Amino acid sequence: MPRLFAFIALCSALAPSVGAQTTAPPIVNGGFPLVSPSAPRILFESNRTGKTQLWLISADGTGERQLTSKDGFTGGQWAADGKSIFYTVMLGDTSRLYEIWPDSAGERLIGAFPGRGPQMSPARTRVVYDVGPWTASHLVISDGHGQRTRQITADSVNVWRGEWSPNGRELAYTVSTKKGISVWVMNEDGSRPRQVTHLTPEEGRAQMPAWHPDSHQLAFQANAISPKGKSTLWLVDLRTTGAREIAAHKATYLDETPSWFSDGRRLAFQSNRSGRMEIWSMNSDGTELFQVTGRR
Repeated sequence: MPRLFAFIALCSALAPSVGAQTTAPPIVNGGFPLVSPSAPRILFESNRTGKTQLWLISADGTGERQLTSKDGFTGGQWAADGKSIFYTVMLGDTSRLYEIWPDSAGERLIGAFPGRGPQMSPARTRVVYDVGPWTASHLVISDGHGQRTRQITADSVNVWRGEWSPNGRELAYTVSTKKGISVWVMNEDGSRPRQVTHLTPEEGRAQMPAWHPDSHQLAFQANAISPKGKSTLWLVDLRTTGAREIAAHKATYLDETPSWFSDGRRLAFQSNRSGRMEIWSMNSDGTELFQVTGRR
């Protein structure tokens, strides 16, 4: 199942249900942005051609082009130097991780991982990925080729999507318990897991963390329970655990899946505020809102 439609509990706008679909999924012109760590370029996902694939665009909305075409695509990731891109193709319960160079025709297979959403560490020495059903998922860490695996989250919590800090020392992830959905952080080896978001039910369910370049802050989305179809972006400083909302609104549209620009002052995110899911950007104080995809 493509990542664009797999995170149903996290990004409700992207798919109608987890079960059998009776209608075609909505057209997502741009979703899940990932800003390059070295240049103002944005990776994103779109199903506009009939199946979800990875695309690339400049931050000013120019130079848009499709990068991948394989069936089973489930997600992408920039390499730490911004020169290459990792992307995943899932066959059954196994994810095959590839590396491509967007400015050339180069591509190689890195390895196979028995789970979802493998994420390469900045030093390329380790990979973290999800294992288990969506309702009982945990994180596993391995070396860069899928060997020497070890579970690093407890079976007592349901966990999604480990994200490496830019300095490679910590992982951020989303946790679901009977008390709700929140963002947690732990050390690279799985030690010292701790909850870093503490929103009220009215503020929303915190999820989809994105590391600031300084490795001390996280952006994340908070999906409202009521009204349904509302999501806003937030920031939390891990040194104080103080959180603040960005571009707060009460309307039923979604601002989701943040990603930082390398200067640490601007964010890219997906939003259906225009009536269709597109990539947008704004300053971290909510100013200078700019639509990146679908401007024509």
